[in-house]
Amino acid sequence: MALLRSFALIAAAAFLLTACSRSPVVQLYEGAKQPDSQVLTIRVPSDLEVFTINGSEVDGVNTFFNTDHKDLKVTPGRYEILAYYKRLWDLDADNHEVMKSDPALFVVDGEAGEFYRLDFERPQNVTQARALEDDFSGWVENMNSGEKTPSQASGLVLNRGFLAPITGTEVETKGATAVQPKAKAAEAVTPAPAAPAESGTANGSEGGARASSQASYLDTLKAQWNQATQEERRQFLQWISQ
Repeated sequence: MALLRSFALIAAAAFLLTACSRSPVVQLYEGAKQPDSQVLTIRVPSDLEVFTINGSEVDGVNTFFNTDHKDLKVTPGRYEILAYYKRLWDLDADNHEVMKSDPALFVVDGEAGEFYRLDFERPQNVTQARALEDDFSGWVENMNSGEKTPSQASGLVLNRGFLAPITGTEVETKGATAVQPKAKAAEAVTPAPAAPAESGTANGSEGGARASSQASYLDTLKAQWNQATQEERRQFLQWISQ
């Protein structure tokens, strides 16, 4: 119970800090700030969680509940953005659920001064939000011309496990503070190859110990969840979804 309350306090503090410090504009190129006429702007709505840009996880591109969008300022060129739907829904007065979809691939290929927006058909209720989990798609809109380009299937499946945001298995790529456009338009984002299976007594023992540790941790969280108040549960769900 004490651990869960600590999580709730951390979530509340993080929410307040990010609400005060986060800006909806994120510069993702190196050097001094450039005028909008010299850079490419990509708007990402708050219900879209950016997984990777051109194959790398990028710090600061998600909204953390405090703005309704983020404007990414990048060097003109081609950007392949893997993003998925994520939103905390109220099921009823006492229960909540974080809905997440599998990632879709949004491709932006823009010039200096252009403004693009990632978007999708917004669900109006919990049933529609659940339907997005295995069937999510959207589009990239050129805000200058109005032209829309459909997203592509990514071929990836999101890890929706309860421990994924805590253990770091939801996103495993190294974070960065700047991105570069793709060198070749033909290049495509592909899933990372699966790691080879471990063999041998030593590796088997290590894997068993790791699984046992995670199971024990999960049992502890379950017990504390059952004892938590509804407000503590809501704050905890907000915290792990960041």
